[in-house]
Parts: sequence; C-alpha cells; structure tokens
Amino acid sequence: MKTKSDSSRFSVIANPTEDDVKEFQKGLEVYNMEKTNGEFNSPQPWLNLVLKDQEGKIVGGLFTSTLFWSLYLEVLWVDDKYRGLGYGRDLVLEAQRLAKKDGCISSHVYTFSWQAPDFYQAVGYKLIATYEGYHGGITELILMKRLDTIDEESPQNLDSTRFTISKDSTEESQAIVRKGLGSNFDQHVSDLMKKYPHTGYKLVIKNDDGQVIGGMNGYTTMGTMFVEGLWVDESYRGQGYGKDLLMHAEKLAKEKGCIAGQTACFSFQELAF
Repeated sequence: MKTKSDSSRFSVIANPTEDDVKEFQKGLEVYNMEKTNGEFNSPQPWLNLVLKDQEGKIVGGLFTSTLFWSLYLEVLWVDDKYRGLGYGRDLVLEAQRLAKKDGCISSHVYTFSWQAPDFYQAVGYKLIATYEGYHGGITELILMKRLDTIDEESPQNLDSTRFTISKDSTEESQAIVRKGLGSNFDQHVSDLMKKYPHTGYKLVIKNDDGQVIGGMNGYTTMGTMFVEGLWVDESYRGQGYGKDLLMHAEKLAKEKGCIAGQTACFSFQELAF
C-alpha cells in the first residue's frame, strides 16, 4: 500500500470494492450534510415531468435533480414534430413552479453549443460560464435563473388543444425521454462519443488498518474529465492525499485522451484546493 518514494504514505487504489466506494461516499455525504445543517440534498424527491399528446403518448419530458435548494435541469427533450410550439418552455416553467413551491431559490442548467443555449436565455436564464475542454470544438454553457425573485409562472394553459404535463418518474417514461435525447446526441457527437466514450472511474486511499481515508469518483467523456466527488478524512487532511487522488485521476484521464478537467464546488467546500 505504500509508495516506493515514501514508505509512510498510503497509495491510491484504482480498483476499489463497492464497499470501499460506499465508505468514501458516506464520508463525503456526512461532510456535506454537516456543512449545510442536513439540507444538502434538499428538496427531495427529484422532479421528473413528461409531456403527453391527446392520445397519451409521451412526446417530451424534463428530468431534474436538486442540491441545497437549487433545481438542476438534467434532461430536456421534445419530439422533433412538436418543437417550436412552446412545449420546451412549458416544461421548464412547470418544473420551476413546482421547485419554487418546494422551496428552491434558483435553477441551473448545463447545455452544449449544439443544443439550446438560446432557448434557455429566452426563458430567463443568465449565462454565467462557458467551458471549452472538449474535443471537436464543442463548448459547454452554464446558465442559471433565480426563482425567489420571480412571480409564479404556470404554463398549464386552459387551451384544450395543448398537450398535458404531468409528474412521472417511472422507468418506462424515463427510458422514452432518454432515448429521444440520445438520438439528438447521436446526430451531433456519435463519432466523438465512440472515440472518447463516457467512462466512469472510482479511486480510494486506505490506511494500514484497511480503513478508507479518502476517495474520488467521476467520469470522462468527449475529452473532459469530470470530478463528481472528492473527500479525505479530516484526520488526514493537509497531507497531500487530495492531491494524490486528483493527480492519479488526471493521469488516467489523459491516457483516455482527455484534454481538460471540470468540477464544481460550493463555498463551504474546497475552492482553494
């Protein structure tokens, strides 16, 4: 477990067991919950919406997640036949309305340059950052919108000719919406995804007693390494183990053809690191 250069240090393990990964994720979750007084995952549960035509067929959908009272728009899709009719807007506004009702104060979205950055700005989202770490000249745009300063917006129209929006988190509905969005990815970046596929990674560090004292997880895709979680036990912080994890992940990512890395953190986490 020790490195040859320093027998007192613990090494990064690139093939941890699921139990090891759960220990690292538990440590990260405890840290986040402590720093937010137990509200890091609020509100729950996550909100999923589907758009159905008059015959009950799913022709669109929006899946979201939440962190610390903020809504994240994860998957948005409307069938080609019904684009330009305002249904994307209807889905976003309904998600915002329900999220605000549950206490969310803001909404965020990450979208690619070949997707719909103009659409999100048209429904009130502000561009706050751009990211250019992908192959093929692809740019990712990060946008946000405050929900605590807007009036209630409800897209549900009394016009009976409009399709209906409803909550639906079934596996069947999610598969339909994700397949629809997937066809959009295939149209624009299928070759790039084949060359630089979506690949996950999980790393941990253990001490001599076999205790997990740190870990990191994320994925690589289209030339970018994403850091989803990074944690080191408080007793071992300030000793370079966070750096060890990050450098190890970067080495693996570079071997997979990655040209950049991306992560996001809260003010109570470790921006300076």
